Amino acid sequence: MIAVRRLLIAACALALAACSGGGDVARVGDAVIHIGDIEALFETGAVPAEDFREVLYRVVAVEALTQGLAAEYGGVVDQEAVEDYLVEFETAREQQGATPGEFLGIDNASLGMVRFTAGLAALYDAVIEARVADPEVVDDLFADPATLTTVCVKHILVASQEAAEAVQGRLAAGEDFAAVADEVSLDTAAEGGDLGCARAAKYVPVFAQAALAAPLGELTGPVQSSFGFHLLIVSERSTPTREEYLADPPALLSEEDLTGLWNAWLSEVLQAADVWVAEEYGTWSPGSILAPGTETTGTLPGG
Repeated sequence: MIAVRRLLIAACALALAACSGGGDVARVGDAVIHIGDIEALFETGAVPAEDFREVLYRVVAVEALTQGLAAEYGGVVDQEAVEDYLVEFETAREQQGATPGEFLGIDNASLGMVRFTAGLAALYDAVIEARVADPEVVDDLFADPATLTTVCVKHILVASQEAAEAVQGRLAAGEDFAAVADEVSLDTAAEGGDLGCARAAKYVPVFAQAALAAPLGELTGPVQSSFGFHLLIVSERSTPTREEYLADPPALLSEEDLTGLWNAWLSEVLQAADVWVAEEYGTWSPGSILAPGTETTGTLPGG
């Protein structure tokens, strides 16, 4: 999961500072967020006012997601997992000889920020554990054969229909597929045209659909995609049963799948979150805390 951990640090790149003062600055449900909660993330406790909303947004969002995990799945963040992540991050930081701010790429970050990031990583794990076993999620995954079906494919990619027909003729005359692929295929990264075995969803949709439908061991095509014209042979194809999937869901999903499940859930939870922000700091929006007087759009960035 190390790639996910790095993704979390980058995606939640809390490139923030801190603020001084006292009092309640926000509430999420019944949970109150104080200025001190923000100050604890930084060494000096002095965040420039223009950055305060960004800091506050991150803290509010994590609280909303933590509550959402409990409400929807009855889940909690595993504190042992938080400590494990913290040890991992601190070990890496010490090996680099970096300050917390240098390690996270966040000016003036404290060890509290490292712990906050460890908590976010553990929250991600807890959400993913719940999401991959959610019956609705499982139904959606199995509704699209490309998502979980592994196909073993070799192909020859050419620029035109005419070129594809010429290759078909050579193969029909008995020439070796791999030799022809090495000679004419535009996909020079696939030696002998061999793409190996991968889930169909890895490929562009038209190629994925062809790989799912092609009779095993038979030349199929030409299939036109945005890359050109493909002639392909599928040697193997397999789809796990629901029981096999549920035995170890992360093993059958890509990191992109898992990130997609996280992002979709995050969007839903933040859209529905019961958040109050002190008027002087702005207005809650699912994608940010807007400056006072700014009209809210009610959508996440890119939504």
